[in-house]
Amino acid sequence: MQVFRRGRYIMLVAVLMLGFCSASAFMLVQLRADSWKIANTSAQNLLTLLSQDIDSRMEAYDAVLEGIVRKVQQPEFASLTPDLQQILLFDQVLKEPYFTSVLVLDAQGNVVRDAGAMPPRQDNFSDRSYFQAHLKGEASGLYISTPFQRRLTGDDDVVGLSRRIDGPDGHFAGVVVATLKLSYFQDLFKRMNLKDGDAINLFSQSGVLVMRSPYIANQIGRDFSASENIKRFQSARFGSFSGVAAIDGVMRLYNFMHVGSRPLILNVALSHDQILSTWRKQAISIGVALALLCGLTIALTAAVRRAYNDRVLAEETTRKSEARYRLLADNATDVIVSLDRDLIRRYVSPASHEMFGMDPGELVGKTARSIIHCEDWPLVQKIAQEARMSSSPVEAIYRLKHRDGHYVWVEGRYRYVAENDSLILVLRDISARKVAEAKLEKANAELARRANTDGLTGLVNRRQFDELLAAEYERANTAGTSLALLLIDVDRFKLFNDTYGHQEGDDCLRLVAQTVQSKARSGDICARYGGEELAVIMRGAGEEEALGVGERIRAAVENLQISHSASNYGHVTISAGCSSAGAEGVHDVKTLIAEADRLLYEAKRTGRNKVIAARAPEFTGGLPAVSDEKRRLETVETYQQRFAEKPNENLNVIARGAAELLGTPIGFVTLAGDKELSLIGRHGIEAETVARDIAFCGYTIAGTDPLFVTDTQADLRFRSNPLVQGLEALRFYAGAPLVDPQTGFVVGTVCVADFKPHEQPTDGQRKLLSDLSTLVIKELN
Repeated sequence: MQVFRRGRYIMLVAVLMLGFCSASAFMLVQLRADSWKIANTSAQNLLTLLSQDIDSRMEAYDAVLEGIVRKVQQPEFASLTPDLQQILLFDQVLKEPYFTSVLVLDAQGNVVRDAGAMPPRQDNFSDRSYFQAHLKGEASGLYISTPFQRRLTGDDDVVGLSRRIDGPDGHFAGVVVATLKLSYFQDLFKRMNLKDGDAINLFSQSGVLVMRSPYIANQIGRDFSASENIKRFQSARFGSFSGVAAIDGVMRLYNFMHVGSRPLILNVALSHDQILSTWRKQAISIGVALALLCGLTIALTAAVRRAYNDRVLAEETTRKSEARYRLLADNATDVIVSLDRDLIRRYVSPASHEMFGMDPGELVGKTARSIIHCEDWPLVQKIAQEARMSSSPVEAIYRLKHRDGHYVWVEGRYRYVAENDSLILVLRDISARKVAEAKLEKANAELARRANTDGLTGLVNRRQFDELLAAEYERANTAGTSLALLLIDVDRFKLFNDTYGHQEGDDCLRLVAQTVQSKARSGDICARYGGEELAVIMRGAGEEEALGVGERIRAAVENLQISHSASNYGHVTISAGCSSAGAEGVHDVKTLIAEADRLLYEAKRTGRNKVIAARAPEFTGGLPAVSDEKRRLETVETYQQRFAEKPNENLNVIARGAAELLGTPIGFVTLAGDKELSLIGRHGIEAETVARDIAFCGYTIAGTDPLFVTDTQADLRFRSNPLVQGLEALRFYAGAPLVDPQTGFVVGTVCVADFKPHEQPTDGQRKLLSDLSTLVIKELN
C-alpha cells in the first residue's frame, strides 16, 4: 500500500511537469498567433487610414477639376473677360497642397488656360498619357497617370490627374489636367514610423510603382506587373498574404486594398522577422523559466519523498483531533466568543485583550450589546437570528467599543451550535481594511472629479456637460419644468492669442470662466464647451431669466477691462446665445444646443458684445438699425450711379454661380438703398427691386458676416413676412454683406434663396459666400 501511494505521487508529479510543458507550449503558440494577429490588425488599420487619406485627397482634387470642366463647358463662359475667366477657373487653385500646375488643353493638346500664367504658355501635351487616355475613350471620370517628370522644370516627380472636356454635341473638346507631386505620397508614408524591414507601397492598377517607403528613387515608375505579388493584388479588392518582395527579396506579410474607386493599389508589408522578434524573446524567456521550474519540481519531489514516511505517522495521529481544533487553529489571532440564546457571553478567547484592550474576565457574563455601537445593534440581532435559522455561517461587519473609547471595525462570523443552543462567534479586526477602503473611496471621488472637470478653467468639461444637459433636459421634459441654455464665446479670441500669446490667452479664459461662474445663479451648471466657448445650464429658468443672467455675465466680463487691441471695443468682450427647452421647435437636446449656437452666431455677426435670445425685442422687433446710415447711403448712391453708367453682366454670372454652388434655384446681388433694394445681378428671379422692410437682406447689412436662415418659417423674425407666406414662400435664405473697402460701410448683399428649408451651413459654405461678396466688390470697382 505504501509503495502504491508513492508511485501514484511520482506519477502525479510527472503529469504536473507534463502539464507545465503543455501549458507553456500552448502559451507560445497563442503568443505567436497573437503577435501575428496584432501585426495583421495594425497593418489593416494603417492601410485603412492611408487609403482614406489618399482617397479623400484625390476626391478633393477631382472636385477642383470637375468644377473647372463644368465652368468651361458653360456656353456663357466664353463671353466673359479673360481676367474674370481666370478668376472663376483658378481662384486659389494652386494653393491646394502639392498641386504644381493646372492646365486646360484643347482637342489637339495645346494649352489654352494656365492657372500659373496669364496669358497661358505656348506648349502641347498631346503625347502625354493623361491626354491620350481621354482622346481614345479609354478613361471615364478622373484619370491618374503613372509617374513622370514635369516638362517645364524637369526635376519634379509628379502624376497627372485629368478629366475630359466635352463640346456642346458631346465630342472630345480637350482635357483639364493637374500635376500632383509624388512628395505628397512620400510625406504621407514618412509619418507612419515604419520599423526596419517594413514597407508601404502604392501601385497603379497596371502594376507600376507610384511610391514606396522606405523610398528608393530608381524603383519609382518601374513596372512590376509580372511579379506574383502584383498579380495577387490585381485579383481581389483587398486581402492579405505572405510573400517575397520583388524589390529587396524580404519575406513580408502583405495587407492590400484598392484605394476607393481609384486605379491605385495600396499595401502595407510587415517583415516576418519584425513581427516575430518579440515572440522569439518571449519564447526564450518562457523556455528558461520552464527549465528552472522543472528542475525545482524534481528537487522538491525528492525532498518530499524523503519526508513522506516521517509525516505518515504524524498525520494518522492528528487526523482524529484536526476537526475539533480546526476553528481555533485557523483563527488563533481572532477573538472567539460563545454566546447563549440571550446573547450573553459565556466564553471569550484571550485575543480580546489585543483587539479591545479588555481581558476575557471583563467580558464573560455580560450581554453582547454592551460594547456594540448603538447604530449597529439591530444588525447584530438580525444576524444572530439568521444564524439560528441557517446551517451555514452568517457574517456581518459592525463596530465594537475599545477600552479607551474609540470603536474597532470587526467582521463577525456566527455559527449556530444546536447541541447546546449557542452561537460560536469569531471576530476579526478589519479596521485597517476600512481605513484603506475609505482612502480608496476618497481617491475614486477625486479621480471622478478630475475626469469631469476642465483642467484650465476648473469648470465642468465637455463630456460631463453632454451627460448633465441630457439628464437635465430629460428631467425638465418629464416634470414639465423649464430649462435654459447659454452658449458664450469670447469675442475674437484667436486674435487675442495671436496678439498676446497663448499663456495670456489661458489667463484670460480662466478669468472669464471665473466671472461666468460667479455671475451665474446658485445651482447653475457652468461648463467649458470647447476652445473659447463656455456654457451655462440653467434649471427652472425661462428665456427671459436666462437672458438677464447672460446680460449680467456680459457686463461683468466687459467691466474686467482686459486689454484687447484687436477688438473693436479695445478690451475683451463676450457674445452669447440663449435658448430654452420650452421654445417652439426645440424638441430635443440637439436642437436646444443648435438654437443657442445659431443665436450666438447672430450676436457675433451683428457686432458682438451682446446676448441674444429668440424672443428678445432687439431680435424680433423689426429690422435692426444700421450704424451711420446717412453716410452708408451716400456710399450706396456712388455704387448705384457707377452701375447705372456701366452695367456689369458678370454680376448675373456670379448670381448664378452662387445659386449653383449652394444648391438653390435663386441667386441675386443687391445694392441696399433707403427704402428699397436694387437687384443688379439676378438668377432665377425677375424682380428688379424689393422693399427693404420685407427683404431678408435688411438683416444681412446689419452685420459683417454671412447670414444663413435655414428655415424662415421657424425664425420669429420672418413669421409675418409676406415673402414667407403662400405657395411660393421662400423657406431658405443666405446672404453675405458687400463691404466697401474704402469706407467699411455695407452697400449691399450677394444672396441665394430656395423654396424649401436647408441643413445648417458648413464653414465652407460661409466662406464661399464671403468670397463671392469680395468678387462682386471687385467687379463694381
